[in-house]
Amino acid sequence: MSHISTATHALIDGVCFPNAYQRLYQRDDIEDIEPLYLTTRWASLAEYGPILVKLKNTNLVDEACKATSDSLYRSLSLLSTPASTLDLSHHLRHFITFKGVEGQSKLLRFADPLVARHWLSSYGSPLPAVLMGPMAAWWVANWAPNWAESYPLRWQAFLADSMPAADTIALSDELPPMGHAQHAALDAVTRWQLKERLTEYLAQHSAAQWERLPMEERGQWLDNRLNDASAWGATTERQLAIWLGLALQWGNHFMTAGEGLYAHWVSHSPNAIRLSRQEQLKALDTWSRTNATTLTTTDEEPHG
Repeated sequence: MSHISTATHALIDGVCFPNAYQRLYQRDDIEDIEPLYLTTRWASLAEYGPILVKLKNTNLVDEACKATSDSLYRSLSLLSTPASTLDLSHHLRHFITFKGVEGQSKLLRFADPLVARHWLSSYGSPLPAVLMGPMAAWWVANWAPNWAESYPLRWQAFLADSMPAADTIALSDELPPMGHAQHAALDAVTRWQLKERLTEYLAQHSAAQWERLPMEERGQWLDNRLNDASAWGATTERQLAIWLGLALQWGNHFMTAGEGLYAHWVSHSPNAIRLSRQEQLKALDTWSRTNATTLTTTDEEPHG
């Protein structure tokens, strides 16, 4: 198995790596800076898209392996190939867009390590040769989400299959091959990012209640509450945040319990049921804050 120190190139996500051009051109340990959007219809966004660079030495690799708050590991992945930068960039440009479940063309942010880790994992191991093309290995950082216990930074190696791709996965003639597993992986990235933003919100606005929830249960709790909120009718991130805050304060079943917060509100607000569900949620949140001193916080632990 190739070691990460044998990486020949780095793939940088311009969104995760602000001022990419300035920072990259100031370095003397890389060459062949190739923004992959540059020859496409997204050329005006080239600095924010995937940027392929050839490494002169291991300096950038060493920096990326340092798990500091401003580390590169959340901004790049590392590649090993005997191919030229030109040939590698030609292959990677096949990944810029893919067909969504309804056949629409969508951008794939494959240079974002979080996206790359989920997406590449969906193909199984080793990766299909047709997907890897000239690459022998693709390393992506693996780190814990902010709602879970942290663990030491590690690099997940994705290796190319030496067998014909058809032996390992059913592929179409298109690159990248996208099936149900790949679409599910991208959905998982979206859910991960949402949960991280909501974790930051709860840590700021419901700190005491959030801290009481055992860390090992937070991920599943977030998923369960998001499912509850969506099933009820919450549609925006703001509404989801309100739902989670209320669940922490008044219990997981604040909306359905016979003696729960929602039941109390309805009994004191004759016109409540005339509001849309989204309007009800906002009004319920406002009412709970106004009447917090007269309401009894549920004894239910916000588990499950």
